[in-house]
Amino acid sequence: MLRKLTPKHRRIIRDLATGRDPAAIAEDLDVTADTINRLMREDPLFKSELRSLEIQIEQRLIASEERLSIMERLDLVAESAVTLCSDVITGQIDGASLDLRLKSAWDVLDRTGNKAPDKHLVGTVNFADVVVAAYNAKYGKKPPDKTIDITPE
Repeated sequence: MLRKLTPKHRRIIRDLATGRDPAAIAEDLDVTADTINRLMREDPLFKSELRSLEIQIEQRLIASEERLSIMERLDLVAESAVTLCSDVITGQIDGASLDLRLKSAWDVLDRTGNKAPDKHLVGTVNFADVVVAAYNAKYGKKPPDKTIDITPE
């Protein structure tokens, strides 16, 4: 019977807890499969540590499954979050009561790995200014101030 576990014992326990075959472990660590099997059957300290590690792995697996379930639920509402964000950005929805809903939508999109739509500033442009800018770019000077008649004769 073991009084304390060596690093080799801990490696065997870790490999067993993760589902490796005792024969493969024995080959890797230069011990016999019978030695590993005997430790698993007869040694109280070894069995206790193995069971403790198996419980830890099981608890982490359950916690991981719970996180997956949460992510699945977030993915289900991600499309609604996109719609809400788009509607607010495009001005289809307005109002202070949407503040919390909008923040929640952005958070859902962020947590599910989706990029929320970007906000774009939209303004008006005076067509005359565009023509003047194009003329300046081409000729390096301002166009003449007189009105040009472009109607066909």
